[in-house]
Amino acid sequence: MHSNRDKLMSAASGQRLASVVGGMMLIGSAFNKNSSRRFLKAAVGCYLTFKGVAGRRSMGEMYRSFEKVAAGRTLNIRVSMVINKPREEVYNMWRNLSNLPMFMKHLRQVDEQDELYSNWVMELPGKIGTMQWHAEIVKERYGEMIAWQSLPGSSIDNAGKVGFRDSLGGQGTTVDVVFTYHAPLGKAGEQIARLFTPVTRRLIEEEIRGFKDFVETHETILIPR
Repeated sequence: MHSNRDKLMSAASGQRLASVVGGMMLIGSAFNKNSSRRFLKAAVGCYLTFKGVAGRRSMGEMYRSFEKVAAGRTLNIRVSMVINKPREEVYNMWRNLSNLPMFMKHLRQVDEQDELYSNWVMELPGKIGTMQWHAEIVKERYGEMIAWQSLPGSSIDNAGKVGFRDSLGGQGTTVDVVFTYHAPLGKAGEQIARLFTPVTRRLIEEEIRGFKDFVETHETILIPR
């Protein structure tokens, strides 16, 4: 009985593999310049590939599986707040990157090398260790927006963007913050990905909101432009 079941499972696996291979070949042929009926080939190829990968799982089940994998390796954070300080002051307080660890406790330090490049040290939850990376400011509009990303070779890929808008009749500033941390692949990535939980996200969100108190209670040194 077990032998028959094993044979059926083996046959099913072979059919799924054949479906994936056939689907990929059809998709590849659809991009051939001399190919006719490209759309039909691509559609059939995508269907066969999906069926081979999914097996008996539905599209919804497949999507949820992919979503779980992505959620386990990526930490996306979005925070908006209104600060009772003029926009230029708020911008300059954030633009001095060395200020960030003063309200974001998961950052041990941020050392600015020059106007574009900086070194970051992140303390892992539970103080089990630290991670370091180099970052570059990739886009900036004075008083309006700062965007940065980690450089190749960093132990953890990440990027961030902060926008500044007038509010409270020009007396205050709306700050929109986006952070993305992406765990690397491999065994090291699996360990880091375990830290990317809703609890960690909420902790970092609360730290970012601490920027409001930080700005409203500290003197701001304007950065000349």
